[in-house]
Amino acid sequence: MRKKSLIRRLIPWILTLAILGGIAYLVYLLYFRPDPAPSHPAPEITYYNGDGKAITITNGKLTLVMDTSTTQFVLTDENGREWRSNPAQADIDKDQITFPGTTAREALSSTLYLTYTPNGSDPVQINNYSRSISKLGYTVTQLDDISIRVDYSVGNVEQLYKIPKAMTEERRASFEEKMNKNDFTRKLMNRYQKYTPEDVAKLPNRDELLAMYPELANQTLYILKTDGTPTKINKDKRDIEALLAKYEYSDEEFEADSLLVAKQADAEGQVFNVSVIYRLDEADLIVEIPYDQIRYRDEYPITYISPLPMFCAAGPEEEGFLMVPEGGGAIIRYNNGKFSQNGYTANLYGWDYGIERKEAPSETENAFPVFGATVGDASYICILEGASSYATIFADVVKENRMNAFNTVYARYNVIHAAEYSVSNKTAKRVYVYEKQLPADCIRQRYRFIASNNYADMANAYGDYLRESSSELQTAQSGAEIPVNIEIIGAINKKVVKAGMPVDSVVPTSTFAQARKIMDELAENGIRGLSVRMTGWANGGIRQKVLTGVHVLNELGGENEMKALIAEAQLKNVDIYFDGITCFAYNSGILEGFIPQSHAARYATRDLIHLYPFDIVTYTLAEGKDDYYLVKPSYAKQNATNLINYMKERSGAGIAFRDIGNLLSADYYPSDLVTREQAKKMNVETLAEAKQAGLKVMIKEGNDYAISYADRITDMNLTGQAYGIIDERIPFYQIAIHGMKDYTGKPINLSGDYITMLLECAEYGAGLNFTFMAEDPRVLQDSDYSNYIASGYDAWKDWAIPAMIRYQSEMAGLNQIRIKNHEQISTDVHVTTYMDGTRVYVNYGSDDFAEGSITVPARDYLVVRGDRQ
Repeated sequence: MRKKSLIRRLIPWILTLAILGGIAYLVYLLYFRPDPAPSHPAPEITYYNGDGKAITITNGKLTLVMDTSTTQFVLTDENGREWRSNPAQADIDKDQITFPGTTAREALSSTLYLTYTPNGSDPVQINNYSRSISKLGYTVTQLDDISIRVDYSVGNVEQLYKIPKAMTEERRASFEEKMNKNDFTRKLMNRYQKYTPEDVAKLPNRDELLAMYPELANQTLYILKTDGTPTKINKDKRDIEALLAKYEYSDEEFEADSLLVAKQADAEGQVFNVSVIYRLDEADLIVEIPYDQIRYRDEYPITYISPLPMFCAAGPEEEGFLMVPEGGGAIIRYNNGKFSQNGYTANLYGWDYGIERKEAPSETENAFPVFGATVGDASYICILEGASSYATIFADVVKENRMNAFNTVYARYNVIHAAEYSVSNKTAKRVYVYEKQLPADCIRQRYRFIASNNYADMANAYGDYLRESSSELQTAQSGAEIPVNIEIIGAINKKVVKAGMPVDSVVPTSTFAQARKIMDELAENGIRGLSVRMTGWANGGIRQKVLTGVHVLNELGGENEMKALIAEAQLKNVDIYFDGITCFAYNSGILEGFIPQSHAARYATRDLIHLYPFDIVTYTLAEGKDDYYLVKPSYAKQNATNLINYMKERSGAGIAFRDIGNLLSADYYPSDLVTREQAKKMNVETLAEAKQAGLKVMIKEGNDYAISYADRITDMNLTGQAYGIIDERIPFYQIAIHGMKDYTGKPINLSGDYITMLLECAEYGAGLNFTFMAEDPRVLQDSDYSNYIASGYDAWKDWAIPAMIRYQSEMAGLNQIRIKNHEQISTDVHVTTYMDGTRVYVNYGSDDFAEGSITVPARDYLVVRGDRQ
């Protein structure tokens, strides 16, 4: 009995110790477990020892000639047009008149930019001309008849020669005394330039010279010339070294002469290996940078790489434009004189929530990974095929405050992500935490060349590429009717006073029965091609809780009314989709099966990704608002599977993802890292799973990797952000996918100017999109949903229904036809031309527009039919 009593008394202690041990182990796993060891070998330094002869590769359609002394190349297409990796030397020499100095020349001569970030320091950008090419720190290998590989050693890679970079009058005299006249004059001194203090004071690059050779301020120096190609410069150095060895140039003399050159900052360890592969693929040029070939030291992690930043750079006298993927597309005209505007910078696929930010003045929503530019009467597009989710697009024009006079566009890729770690409030020192391993990816850019400088032809070239690269898109066809999408808000979340106390409550704004009534009224008025997105129908309303289970809101009528809505939609030939959030956790805790420490994603610092909305006035975090979490990609995928399985059992209903196909975020937790590319792959697997389950799929925005699986794309950001440097918005992406996929713009009734939004839809060949609720919008008072204040169905239906009927009637059939051309024919008027000759005129101005027999009313659109009526 005593033994049993003792055991009973020990049980609580045993359980307590077990719980504490479990907690301690969890803390160890989360915060103290060692990070994975770096998987990359140390960098190596190699040198080019070739003769500088060019290497030529060709496949009959393209011919690439690489100058092995610079690794720059000229590509010639089958029409005889040349496409240069860098500006021609004559253009660089001309540019030096306006922008003198070695920095500008080096940037223009580079084929690669690289950024590294020493811990606690600001990022450092270097170019591979000054830190590799000019020092011959590379090797060139022709892999086969159509590909070349260049292995760069970038950084402190200067090959040392036992020669003086500078010499005094005394040293010159000593050489003259030792050497015969031919050796001294022709072989030695011909390779040095005389500088006196008086001459240097008059030179435009005097500051650079004095910084490198301080003694120039006091005495005459003879400085080694550095003109010519890197191959020639290094050959000269080898010749001088051999000559001086013949005359027994001593170590003591070399050490004394070296004192005339200013000591450079210690760059030991700042060496990076990057390999670039150029390959001809039919009429396209492929440029690849394998991540598994990148080498760096842990103290100097590579954070960014930019391949070919000067490809087809346009000079100050050229005409043409850069194309960037802002919204549906935008063009920046060469030399547009916008000196006060910042250059264009935007992340592909929007912000990665796995990277912390303290403010958000704007949101980039670039859905397609393409940029391009014109070259005379031709153009090219660059399609980012590999590691596209790591990319940011940069573009800029000739400006007074830039280092060179060229218009450029290129992509920069994240390599290693960094996160700032807060050590203590008592120190301002910054400590960064970095990923410990490189992504298992490969940067791959496809350059496609177009015998036209019309952006519509560039867009159709991208459309051809999409059809070629996806079996789903090869046979994809838009619906028979111009699409109209209606989002119906089911329930919101807000505090309601109950028994004198504010209580978080679910407040219905459109029950299933009310949604059915709205749908019936639209269908009975002749709206065809109608789809309905039901939002806020389960798991707590519009700020939906995690989908560990799917619970239909009784406040909207429950399961029975939901089934009745689905059955009615089938009867009316309406596609109905039920909205779901998979990547975020709102209002969720252990009762919903969500434990932040286990299920939330983490920054590289190991901190949970705990998010808040941003204040619309200050753009900073509104920490008083409802918080939420980014969840682990694996957890998000399971939530999506739960929703798919639920909807699969409800025949006739589709699934509408609110985040997949729109947002894309990584999880940088060191011991369970999921990169953005891996998250993208998981999202594609989820979309494929939904299609395999027999469901129709709706996505927002329409990121390019998701459109193959989408039956309808809504909420496209047609015109993008208002960057000051942009000259014109264009429907580049919409031209590319038109006829393949049905898509709409953002909700017309929620926009600041609903007429303009309707006109944009007409210009971009988009369907119409509205957001409605059945209840009076005053129900939104004292809630966080003021963005839906204009969603009252009763207030809009008398305008919206006739607008839908007219739009579907006049635009009938055009959604199945490819767009041939798009142009701005006046300040306020744009015209979109379809392959059958139909033209859609859109007049944004306040006055009627007349052209021949055509009159387009003010603030209206006009459809002029072509050959097919």
